[in-house]
Amino acid sequence: MRDKWRGADAGANYAGARWSSQAKRGRDPRRVDALLARHLGAPRAALVLDAPCGTGRLHAALARHGRYVGLDVSPAMLATARAHDARGAALVLGDVEHLPFRSASFDAVVCCRLLHHLAEREELARVLAELVRVSRALVVASFWDAGSLPAWRRRLLPGARPARRHAHARAELGAALERAGADVLAFEHGLRFLTRQTFVVARKRVRG
Repeated sequence: MRDKWRGADAGANYAGARWSSQAKRGRDPRRVDALLARHLGAPRAALVLDAPCGTGRLHAALARHGRYVGLDVSPAMLATARAHDARGAALVLGDVEHLPFRSASFDAVVCCRLLHHLAEREELARVLAELVRVSRALVVASFWDAGSLPAWRRRLLPGARPARRHAHARAELGAALERAGADVLAFEHGLRFLTRQTFVVARKRVRG
């Protein structure tokens, strides 16, 4: 999956052909902006990580809440981000499984459109643990909900080709976040049961 986005033209393809309309392109930024406004508090004063940031399409939405840092494993994605969506932003080359930041570096960590590419439970848990590790407050991550109607249909009618994207149960996300030291605050979705794309919002526990 990750090699797909490392090609020389990956950034241009993701920024352009990946989204069939401006409405679809803007859906995630609007959702994440609203979630941060609701759960983060202290607007315009936070340090926010976008990992993976892709071409930086969340930059404007996240920058409304403070200083923005974007991380991606693809040099091509980062090059497009620097030229377009995230001009002037702090952008870092790195892997979400091994984030090159100290623990508790960010007030909020956002992970959008990655988790549904992870098939193995262990890999999912490692990524969530890293997101929690570098956060000192909030984690916001999107995933495909295994309880949605499209996910149920996929299980009943799996098709001839292996799935390239994978749904996960809310309980699985919640358990992995709890083991990593965070408590789930909310699950947010567009149309419950009808859409797979769902956001989980969690808050890192303060060690007493």
